[in-house]
Amino acid sequence: MSLKSFAIEAIEYAQKTDADYIDVRVENLFSNQTGLRNSETCGVNANLQRNVGIRVLYKNCWGFAASSSLNKTSIKQLVKSAFKTAKKVAAQNSAPPIKIASIPRKKTSVADKCKKDPQFLEQSERIELLNTISSRVKGALPVLKMFDIKLLEEHTQKIFMNSEGIEIEQILIRASMFLASILRGAGNVQTFRTMGFGGVGGLEQFETYQFDEFLIDYIKTLRNLTQAKLLKPKEQPVILNEMMSWNLCHEFCHAVEYDLIQQGLSPLQNKIGTKIGSELVTIIDDASFNGFGEYYFDDEGVKASGTLIIEDGLLFDFLQNRETAGESKAIPTSNGRAESALNLPEVRQSNTFFEPGNHSFEELLESTRSGLFVSDTFGATADISTGSFQLDAQFGRKIERGELGDYVVGFSITGNLYHVLGDVVGISKTLGSYPSFCGKNGQLVPVGAISPKLALKRINVISTTKQRSLRKIDFKEARNNS
Repeated sequence: MSLKSFAIEAIEYAQKTDADYIDVRVENLFSNQTGLRNSETCGVNANLQRNVGIRVLYKNCWGFAASSSLNKTSIKQLVKSAFKTAKKVAAQNSAPPIKIASIPRKKTSVADKCKKDPQFLEQSERIELLNTISSRVKGALPVLKMFDIKLLEEHTQKIFMNSEGIEIEQILIRASMFLASILRGAGNVQTFRTMGFGGVGGLEQFETYQFDEFLIDYIKTLRNLTQAKLLKPKEQPVILNEMMSWNLCHEFCHAVEYDLIQQGLSPLQNKIGTKIGSELVTIIDDASFNGFGEYYFDDEGVKASGTLIIEDGLLFDFLQNRETAGESKAIPTSNGRAESALNLPEVRQSNTFFEPGNHSFEELLESTRSGLFVSDTFGATADISTGSFQLDAQFGRKIERGELGDYVVGFSITGNLYHVLGDVVGISKTLGSYPSFCGKNGQLVPVGAISPKLALKRINVISTTKQRSLRKIDFKEARNNS
């Protein structure tokens, strides 16, 4: 049977129950992971999996059942299990009615374009590509203590159907590559460097001019980091590069995920129209934007669209799924996402970014005059209830008389999410775009790390030398789990 046939079977069987609402997600997921560590193949894992998730709403209570076993018998068992769970909870439930926001009924099929589909590649082609890149990096940098390179690919066919008559098929193809290095620099300082490249499509992305420029910059930066010194902590003006700016934006935007607002974890509940940043700051989440977090429809059948979160410094909107939108009498923002059909959809970001400004990097440096250029996130911690955050930087460069100076390492920036956007004094006119992943409640989803550079008039810079030396390079860190 085709995936669509299984979905139809589940809907038809579930409609024989007394459920108020039913949706079914069926998917065919091919994933491949190939890695090299110091030129030795490691972490090779190809996986083909078919999943089904069935959700029913009965008397204001959800029931959910999921499985990787896909056949007629398992479909019926899952429907029964989901409905039984909903009825059991309903018998003990006194919560307010669940309202699901209405959406247009769609019947459509859409697919990503790809020249080198992960499903049809020989493993030898992947190994050859990784060996070529590894030889190039290690040949240029004999001082490397360790060099990791990992290729991650996914081809996912997803079918969504519900009792409202929505039928959607989408095929999403992603490829990303993460490079991680450890080297010993000046004064015996251990330096780390992790970066990612990739997006929508297959292996053809790593045969482009843009990827070649990425590798040249990666090698050049590593070579310069051999002379990097430890930075003395102090409060000072900074310019955040694209990855650091995105990480700040991403941590702030957890506070506008409406399920967290419902839970009382975010203080932004009644703050629409409140000034929360400088007039230069506009933040957008857009699943239809060409980035690593792109998709056509979310996991509740809502067509991908853009959401204006902050406009000219004023809080404008929240991220919603159908249930949170129903409760708040809002419009679903296509942010109901799940890691797979085995998981329930939650409110999640997609491609979230600061709108570009009108400054060149040179103009930002000139206006800053003296401070610090902060580059490439090594991870982040944030508490949206209080707003406190810490972004760990891989390296930085001193800014002296409006020009870039010495390389420095071993530091982080700290502040408050609800105050720092008011300190934005300049935004570059160009965007950087990288692959990343976001973790929430045990679910990992791809997100687009997209941003311009950001100039802040002042932020606290602290030393993190001890905690940095204890960290191990792994790709959970490299993917910026938050």
